[in-house]
Amino acid sequence: MIYSSNYFGTIPYFQSIAQRNEIAIDLFEHYKKQTWRNRTQILESNGPMYLSVPVMRPNGSKSPVKDILITHDINWQKDHWKAIESSYKHAPYFFYYGPQVKALIYQEENELYKFNLIILKQFLKWLDLDIKISFTSEYVVPENSEDHRIALDKKSFEIVQKPYIQVFSDKYPFYPNLSILDLIMNQGPLARNYLLPQKNK
Repeated sequence: MIYSSNYFGTIPYFQSIAQRNEIAIDLFEHYKKQTWRNRTQILESNGPMYLSVPVMRPNGSKSPVKDILITHDINWQKDHWKAIESSYKHAPYFFYYGPQVKALIYQEENELYKFNLIILKQFLKWLDLDIKISFTSEYVVPENSEDHRIALDKKSFEIVQKPYIQVFSDKYPFYPNLSILDLIMNQGPLARNYLLPQKNK
């Protein structure tokens, strides 16, 4: 199954790959702005918030994902970490995952897909998911809208998710389909069970 590269992928993204034994990351699709390839959505005190990694497209809109570079014109890493720390410092598992998430954000890799790969591998390890990751060697055209590169690229999902306790549950209704960060900060090791299909008893 072919997937796009994601920055701290959404819960639906991880729900999908959790059902696979192996996946391939698409390196040859044209990079699209304002997608999950370089951004994620967390829940802060005022509601959902986007975090975006600034990037450079060497060949403009025709740049494949493999050529996308992270830029450091602004101190985005400081801003991302500050937002995550502020949002989740009271989450049950922040004390464990927080320092490691900070290290992921401050990694020195400049190629976006490699940066995202390091994050993905760490989360698969935390979620105890043994999934082999490879990369495409050419562009494979999606057959239909069910292709994961399309189906998981929406700004808002229609996927119904079982509510879990979030940091601001006393202030807001449950917000589904956020970054995997929200799930693991609040659920810790139980996040794995949340991602996997529940068998009928």
